[in-house]
Amino acid sequence: MSTKSQDLAARKELLTAQADLARIQLALAWHDMRSSILPPADTPLFTGTHRAAAFIVGLAAPLLGRTRFTRVLRYASIAMAIFRAVRSLRG
Repeated sequence: MSTKSQDLAARKELLTAQADLARIQLALAWHDMRSSILPPADTPLFTGTHRAAAFIVGLAAPLLGRTRFTRVLRYASIAMAIFRAVRSLRG
């Protein structure tokens, strides 16, 4: 009976350690994703169009959800391509 309780305690410790590791990995992945979308805190946010676009993507993606956001981006890119084509034909 003692070995069974020791095995159970060891398994409990292992599961706790795995959960802690998964939590740390998730926090690191979140930090990496956020730092790739948003500029560092010491730089101004709206210095150029790329930073403004990154800010908008950083806000819109969690609000709309991944599926809707990709659909919106797809339609927006198609509309921009059509707009560019029409502008290039006009002059």
